[in-house]
Amino acid sequence: MKDLVKGGLVSGASGKGGGYRLCRKPEEYTVGEILDLTENTALTTVACLAEDAEKCPYAAGCRTLPMWTEFDNMVHDFFYGKKLSDLL
Repeated sequence: MKDLVKGGLVSGASGKGGGYRLCRKPEEYTVGEILDLTENTALTTVACLAEDAEKCPYAAGCRTLPMWTEFDNMVHDFFYGKKLSDLL
């Protein structure tokens, strides 16, 4: 929950009646943004496609890189296409 508060997705209140509340409507949250904050790792399938990855010296000749890139795009589109309201 701390990651979600820090990321501005929920707000926390202590004391009587306290707890956590969404900062936006459920249909305004994507599952992808929630996973990005809570998983502490990129949702990439191979290390060379991570945002902070060093340039791979084999990328130009890698025969499987296009497949992994396409798969990563599908995963991204899937999770960013799902709303929190879809899960309620």
